[in-house]
Amino acid sequence: MTFQATDDLQGYLRDAVLPRLKLMHKPDSTLHQRYNSRRTTLTVRAHYRNLSNIIYLDSAFDGLVNDWIEEYVPNRSLCLQDEDRRTGERFTVPSSPRFNIPELLLPAAPDINRVCDWLDNFPLQTVQRAFHIMFPATKDWGFMTLDEHGCNDDIFKKFYWTDVNGDHPDIHDASVVVACQPPWLMSDELLWQFTQLKSLPEGNMCTLRGKERLWGKLWDTCVHKQTPFFVLTSYRQWVFGMFSRGWTTAFVSPVMDAQSRSPTVMHALLYWLGSALHAPGGFVQPVEVAEPVQNILPDYGSALLMTAPEKELEIASSLSSWSGKSDELASSAGAADAVALDVSDRGVDEPHGADVLFRKPKDLVLTWKMVESWRKHLPTKGTGTGMVPVPCPITADALFPDLFDNSATSDTSDETEVGVPRGHWLMT
Repeated sequence: MTFQATDDLQGYLRDAVLPRLKLMHKPDSTLHQRYNSRRTTLTVRAHYRNLSNIIYLDSAFDGLVNDWIEEYVPNRSLCLQDEDRRTGERFTVPSSPRFNIPELLLPAAPDINRVCDWLDNFPLQTVQRAFHIMFPATKDWGFMTLDEHGCNDDIFKKFYWTDVNGDHPDIHDASVVVACQPPWLMSDELLWQFTQLKSLPEGNMCTLRGKERLWGKLWDTCVHKQTPFFVLTSYRQWVFGMFSRGWTTAFVSPVMDAQSRSPTVMHALLYWLGSALHAPGGFVQPVEVAEPVQNILPDYGSALLMTAPEKELEIASSLSSWSGKSDELASSAGAADAVALDVSDRGVDEPHGADVLFRKPKDLVLTWKMVESWRKHLPTKGTGTGMVPVPCPITADALFPDLFDNSATSDTSDETEVGVPRGHWLMT
């Protein structure tokens, strides 16, 4: 299929509704009833997990998606080939007859692997193709299977939207986990209950119910990959969510049916991928989230995850040059009518009540020499019957590296120039 000059991507996506999933057996058949046994219960890691707040986005999510599609998906005339000559990716989801999408026939699904074939060949391939047309800078990004050879691979499959040419920490935050369970395991009712949960209880993981195990499994997967954005689907039903930077809060959309319109599943997938890649107009955390500075995860090798602040703090400029002790009040501490004490500004060698204030030299080398002179007069500590000085391996080049020639210093810098106007990289 080739888009005609009068066709547009927004028009194609408007009518691109997922084909109905065909199952080999009915969900209530004897074959599928065996999936309800304990052998098919999702296994989650029994460790510290603090998901204390789950925020339901309600119908506002549909408005966010529709507004983003209207603003950023091209509605102008296009002349684009359906199939990418390099990768072979193409549009597969049927739309309006004027687009003449070649019919793709897949066999009925008897197990989760076949369900994932439908998921991969219809929505994921089409969204990948559309995203590359919208944002050519993402040509190296795509969906790949995420097989971790775990105990639930036969009932819980995962795809990963990421840079397919390499795996490095810089792209994890912009990636997306797409998790799938077949509809005979994850019913419409269970997925609705999943979105209505307010928090994840702490304690013994064996006591978790089905909807809580789904949250636990997603939390484990996303934290392990350091990827906050996720999609959960049975193909027939879809949910879009993300975790906060400290992993203590989650945001989750209403359940979306595969045949829904305005927005469609295709619209929501494009919006969520764009949000993860920080595209203009994408989803941002709507409320301030108070989170701990760090999370300790024993099952991940006691790794320490440093939580970035949700909002940069603004520090008011000081009203004085007060450099007193932490338990003293002064104008720079914000206390009204506070009187600055000059005791802390006096040199330690000056007699009490001296009128001469100590002035720190502006020359950094002189400051270092002053520190060295002060260290020589430090008190000693006893070791047995002898007295030894307190060691302090401080050198001038360690204190002031900018003043000394260092052959190992690189001339390059990874810091972004501040104040330089730049367009978003997705738009290039």
